[in-house]
Amino acid sequence: MGFNRILSGKNRYKWNCFVMIRGGVFLVVYLFLSFGAFSQRKEKPQNYFGFQFRPLIPLNLVGDRPFDMIADEFETTVSSRFGYSYGGVIRAGVSRQISIETGINYTKRNYGLDFRVPDSNLTAFNTVGFVNYDIPANLLVYIMLDKNLYMNTSLGGSLNFYPSNVRTIKNIEGTPHLFILEGRRAAFFSTDLNANVGFEYRTEKNGIFYLGISGKLPLQPIFLIATEYRNDTYRKVAIDLVDGATFSIDLKYFFHKPPKKGIQYHPGIIEQ
Repeated sequence: MGFNRILSGKNRYKWNCFVMIRGGVFLVVYLFLSFGAFSQRKEKPQNYFGFQFRPLIPLNLVGDRPFDMIADEFETTVSSRFGYSYGGVIRAGVSRQISIETGINYTKRNYGLDFRVPDSNLTAFNTVGFVNYDIPANLLVYIMLDKNLYMNTSLGGSLNFYPSNVRTIKNIEGTPHLFILEGRRAAFFSTDLNANVGFEYRTEKNGIFYLGISGKLPLQPIFLIATEYRNDTYRKVAIDLVDGATFSIDLKYFFHKPPKKGIQYHPGIIEQ
């Protein structure tokens, strides 16, 4: 589609500066959060390993609202649809009330594409998915509600990797009319701000069960997209940016840690 031709040199320069500055600032915060918290450990609370699954819910709030792309008589509406994310989770205890949670996740954001050429009474629909891998670092704070029931809230960031660009074509059967979308990643890597609140039920023999809600807000748009309408004698292209914010229901399970076998040493006062 000729993205380099569509974007002027000035706009490309401003876009690259925007990505580098915001990404760089957040990366510093990300590293400080990850390594600073670990360095402050004064005790050895419990660590856990588990897995999570997150249905991505299109709430049409900040960053995931539908938006229109218009080029003369050609219009496209891009709207968030249900997606998903899953992966492994490591929870490292800092104290009895604080932990650091990290891991690696596979995420697929899905979008619906409503194409329209009103003057010709043409419409079409297609979908596209953007895939990324992310490594989060979140600081968790616990509130004990009952012996086995806890509420926690977390704040942190994610470092994301986008493996590929995307392209999709929709043809109106039996006609020369084509609707095309091409998505170019803004960069190989990006950063997100994470926020979460939820509840977990802890058991001694069956592990930890967690239910919560969370949001991920990218600190820069994740994809530059162009939509195109094409027929034998006509061609129109519109471009815009995808913010990529997501909201999800979080389902997590952490495996049970069996007690150590044998005689355990518990430090205390030596009596004579």
